[in-house]
Amino acid sequence: MSRKSINVELRALKTPRERVWEAMLLLSRAPGVRFDKTSVQDHCNPMVSWTLVDDYFDDLEKAGYLKRVGGTGVSKGVMGKPIQFVLAKVQGDAPRVSTKGEKVTQGEGNEAMWRAMKVLSTFDYTDIAKAATLGTLVVKPSTAKSYVAHMARAGYLSTVRAAKPGTPAKHRLAKNTGPHAPAITRRKVVFDRNTGEFANLETPQEVCDGLE
Repeated sequence: MSRKSINVELRALKTPRERVWEAMLLLSRAPGVRFDKTSVQDHCNPMVSWTLVDDYFDDLEKAGYLKRVGGTGVSKGVMGKPIQFVLAKVQGDAPRVSTKGEKVTQGEGNEAMWRAMKVLSTFDYTDIAKAATLGTLVVKPSTAKSYVAHMARAGYLSTVRAAKPGTPAKHRLAKNTGPHAPAITRRKVVFDRNTGEFANLETPQEVCDGLE
């Protein structure tokens, strides 16, 4: 199987699964190179727990990204040679798959909206909803409105036209920090994986109210 070389660079904070996938890519720089779970865990930086490595291997195998090529593992309570794997499918980004090996779509809406913000010169939330909706991925106007409002409040957007009754505010991207969409947490905090920075969107009163 022909294989394109993939250069893996640390440009942003990585999730545990992204670090596992990155280790697999590093260990598979030559076609047909085998690896096991231990060698992959050893190449994760920072370290990833064994449970997560084990689970992600299982998920990737079910999804067709990994293929077993040797080893016996544990059989009838007896430890044999570690099971060896090769990458059956290669891509730059870590596959987001469920325990059933199915594609996970959670978070794709934010990524699509972030890409739209970087492409459009100016936009309102309705423009973002339309641009981010593609194929089976549907971004609701209400979702786009909330994300745009949070991004503007966190300083990622500048306002080029203020909102008026019946007309939403127009924005442009003021801070393009990298490929990953900044995430909005339940505590109204924007976390940017590209920089590792947080922006608290709560007012002092909201913070005070949360102390009770």
